[in-house]
Amino acid sequence: MRDHATFRIGLAMVAGAILAGCAENGGPASTAAAPSSATPSPSAVSPSAVPPSAVPPSAGPSPARSTDPTALPTITKTAKPPREPTDNLPTTGWVAGMVTRGGTGPCYGLIADDGTRYALYSTGGTELTKGERVKVKLEPSMLRIYCGPGALMTMLEVERIK
Repeated sequence: MRDHATFRIGLAMVAGAILAGCAENGGPASTAAAPSSATPSPSAVSPSAVPPSAVPPSAGPSPARSTDPTALPTITKTAKPPREPTDNLPTTGWVAGMVTRGGTGPCYGLIADDGTRYALYSTGGTELTKGERVKVKLEPSMLRIYCGPGALMTMLEVERIK
């Protein structure tokens, strides 16, 4: 029963919108009152009254690109798949930074000098202290576990910076 009421409300809103649009444009009565002259005099023709078929196709904007700021973007299919991977993993190698979550593991936290936050995983049992400056060798983790906020990486080696 509720579905019928929702349908009726929607139908009434659509009908109201259509009628409001007709009222703004003058409705069907305004088309009947228009002059029946097929060719207007040259002085009566305005630039906006030129039919679209009279304008060459190169003069108007292309249909693929709209300059309207409210136009929604569209998804286009590419001819070939991308050559490079589109799901780029974080960089590997040595990274220097400050320990944000320490302990004996297996999970640690690190903020690199460039501002990148890492969630590190290591089964080595290395003791790290929060606030300590370290240089760690990283590689992407194949495990899908949660070690805290940041990019999950496997910590292979640790060097303390003095």
